[in-house]
Amino acid sequence: GVITSVARRWPLMIDPQGQANKWVKNMEGDNGLLLIKLTQSDYLRTLENAIQFGKPVLCENVLETLDPALEPLLVKQTFKSGGVECIRLGDATIEYQADFKFYLTTKLRNPHYLPELQVKVTLLNFMITPDGLEDQLLGIVVAKERPDLEEEKGRLVQESAANKKQLKEIEDKILEVLSSGEGGSILEDATAINILSASKVLSTEISEKQKIADETEIKIDEARNGYKPVAYRTSLLFFCIALLADIDPMYQYSLDWFIDLFIRAISDSEPASDLDARMENLNTYFQYFLYRNVCRSLFEKDKLVFSLLLCSSLLAGYDKLNSVEWRYLLTGGILLDASNLPKNPAPEWLTDKQWADINCLGQLEFAQGFADKFANQIGDFKAFIDHPEPYQAFDLLPAFTHVYSDFQKMLVLRTLRLDKLVPTISQFVANDLGQKYIEPPPFDLEGTFKDSTATSPLVFILSPGVDPMLALLKFAESKGRKVDSISLGQGQGPHAERMLKTGQKDGTWVVLQNCHLF
Repeated sequence: GVITSVARRWPLMIDPQGQANKWVKNMEGDNGLLLIKLTQSDYLRTLENAIQFGKPVLCENVLETLDPALEPLLVKQTFKSGGVECIRLGDATIEYQADFKFYLTTKLRNPHYLPELQVKVTLLNFMITPDGLEDQLLGIVVAKERPDLEEEKGRLVQESAANKKQLKEIEDKILEVLSSGEGGSILEDATAINILSASKVLSTEISEKQKIADETEIKIDEARNGYKPVAYRTSLLFFCIALLADIDPMYQYSLDWFIDLFIRAISDSEPASDLDARMENLNTYFQYFLYRNVCRSLFEKDKLVFSLLLCSSLLAGYDKLNSVEWRYLLTGGILLDASNLPKNPAPEWLTDKQWADINCLGQLEFAQGFADKFANQIGDFKAFIDHPEPYQAFDLLPAFTHVYSDFQKMLVLRTLRLDKLVPTISQFVANDLGQKYIEPPPFDLEGTFKDSTATSPLVFILSPGVDPMLALLKFAESKGRKVDSISLGQGQGPHAERMLKTGQKDGTWVVLQNCHLF
């Protein structure tokens, strides 16, 4: 469907994980695919050359609006001039080659394009699905843990396809024999009888082979399914970190980066002969490994939010979190009719807003009648509310709160002492995931370097007055590396490019200071 869409309209691909880029590059191969961005000053010149020479172009990271100069290209507004097909782009009229292809991708997870734009392009969603990612991760972990299974699985898939192809050829040959008979009985045609007999023997052999292959594939799938728990949990973790982009657009993580981390975790986690123990070791190791890597890229204020998001995503993935209660934690509740509220039982110390929140909590299924119980046992609740650390004083409340889960107790505290919600969240995450998930590791240059690759630069986002250059120079010295640095500014671009090329050739480290990221 994708290629058909390309033939009609240019595809605009929603691609937060970078999968569409890989698809375009693989499809175009070595046809000279050109990459442009609308933020480049000379992108129209590159586009003009590609149109004239029939080269494919990939325009990356577009936003919700496009440059009006692209309008003739989007609607393919070509015309004949001197017998040659042409198009007007910007101020230039250029020859239009039919081999030209144009692709657009956006990193936006949920873009809203105007109808005027949607009728000119074909929107394709390359956002990976949970089931698709789970299958991909299952293949990776089985290939690493049991390469024999994955190799046999691949062989059987190819063999099954070949068998089905042969059966189809046999059917076509039989139909050809039957249709080419010249009016006489087929039983009198020795050639036809021989073809039909040979086809039956071959068909029987192929069917037997396919039956054995199907039985073997079932056994392999049963063995592979033993690794499904780790694939499912890892898939939950990926979609958890994908949610961080809603907090800050800077927090975007590619699928390739995530899979590289997962492969490293498979190699570095503790082995075990028992499958269940091995899966537990891998889950535990990768979860904290991912937490450390993601925390390194977060602002301090967002690290506890990530811990809560990680905890809640896992609970929701295993059906241990009520979506209504989760929504109440995030946004609070709304009273549909505040005019019929019971009388405030303690107006001298309980505000009307607090009393309304208490009644609102009582709308949740687990807390039905909460306002009445609060009013009847006002003394116990006052002692709880006045406690300096109420999240550790639930024993002061009446016995009915002991049937609440830890998450539901957090909702009670959100209602009664909103100012103490942050330490309550910390305690909740520590109880569920462990103390280390509320203690973000300090920045470690050695560990950061170990987790990096030669093709992925390290980007330091600095607060005023902070300069990591001295620490970086000392670290480079300990590794026996030479460091070249340059402060970017007007006219420094060509010098920086030369420095990068030299570094790629000689293996030196290059530091670009005062970068502006877009």
